[in-house]
Amino acid sequence: MAASAPETTVPRRLQRLLLLPLLLGALALIAAEFLPLYEIRVITAVPDGGEQTTGAHHGYALLVVGLALLPMAWGAVHGGSRPAAYATLALALIAVFVTLAIDLPDLNETGLIGRTYDEAQARPRVGFLVESLGATLVLLGAVGSLVLRPR
Repeated sequence: MAASAPETTVPRRLQRLLLLPLLLGALALIAAEFLPLYEIRVITAVPDGGEQTTGAHHGYALLVVGLALLPMAWGAVHGGSRPAAYATLALALIAVFVTLAIDLPDLNETGLIGRTYDEAQARPRVGFLVESLGATLVLLGAVGSLVLRPR
């Protein structure tokens, strides 16, 4: 009998540990939708319309992504589904795109308030940090679930 080469596999515990960044990232994306993305200050005050929530800025897209990630992450890690793992990667890339291409460019824009008040300054708030962290965790977990699974 010919001996076959031993197949190196990642322990099942380590594979299941990948569920942690996927779920934490999905929950962070969901929570970030209700947090302030940026605020526009005029000297020491925030005028009416000077604060924008993360979800309102991009139409609550990350809420949908975060909710879709929950069952996909479970299926990819616990169910061992390769299509679910690819779906988590696609959803993670969407989250990264929304964070970097839609939200990031507007963090320092003062808009109409800046045209009205000379001293207006836009500043990022906690919503951008939470959505960035969530997108990063989801991306790491999705790549890990694809790379660290047995063939």
